[in-house]
Amino acid sequence: GIAGMRLFVPPAKLGLHYYPNGLRRFVERLGPGVAKRMFLLAEEFSAEELMRVGYLDWLVEPVQLRPRCTALVEALVGMAPLSLRGMKRAINQIARGNLDTAATRAAIAESYASEDLREGLAAHREKRKPVFHGR
Repeated sequence: GIAGMRLFVPPAKLGLHYYPNGLRRFVERLGPGVAKRMFLLAEEFSAEELMRVGYLDWLVEPVQLRPRCTALVEALVGMAPLSLRGMKRAINQIARGNLDTAATRAAIAESYASEDLREGLAAHREKRKPVFHGR
């Protein structure tokens, strides 16, 4: 199970320097303090600590992994693809500190003009599940 799960990152103990994109992802996701604990101290983190610091979004017992993944996929499949793609891109850019405002505005405009928006609004009015096509 997950009870004994542990994570540690040992490059400093081995004399290695971790690669820049990996360091960037850890700093963006966890902040510099946790990243320093992880990389400079090679501190060991329990599953609960990984949840607390934001490294994990969920803790799932192995027997529940497939149903949890299925539920996540089903939730995503029910969303509008244009909205998901544009917002995911913007969220990742914001996290990296390099939001392309013009591209984000273009994605917003694309969503406002989309068939998916009309379908989503109609489905909401009609109290039914929308059927999106990414257009």
